Amino acid sequence: MKSPEIDIKDRTPIWDCLQALYMDTDVSLSYEYIAKCCGQSKYSLKELEEILFNEVLPALRFNMLDFPAPEWAGFETKWVVERVLKKHRHGERRPWVLRTYTNGHWKKLKPLIEIERAGSA
Repeated sequence: MKSPEIDIKDRTPIWDCLQALYMDTDVSLSYEYIAKCCGQSKYSLKELEEILFNEVLPALRFNMLDFPAPEWAGFETKWVVERVLKKHRHGERRPWVLRTYTNGHWKKLKPLIEIERAGSA
């Protein structure tokens, strides 16, 4: 998979929809939207998982660690892109902080993405 810096255009909608996982809201309400966005992307499930864990998580986990969370409605897309490009861990080990939290959401999202793709076929 290409590095984020040379794949910004295609990754931006993914980064933008996955940011919902790190807002101080009921994240399950965003699952359908996230599954649709990810399901319509060019990325495999494995690539989407890597984008989530090594790009979005490192960039946005801070929002879950501050109480109260600084942002609950979502960051502007331009800001998310800049933040991901600054904080990503592409090609490295997954971050430890909030890995279990993120994995719990991924386990619920993965089958929804597969359903989305099956329905689009």
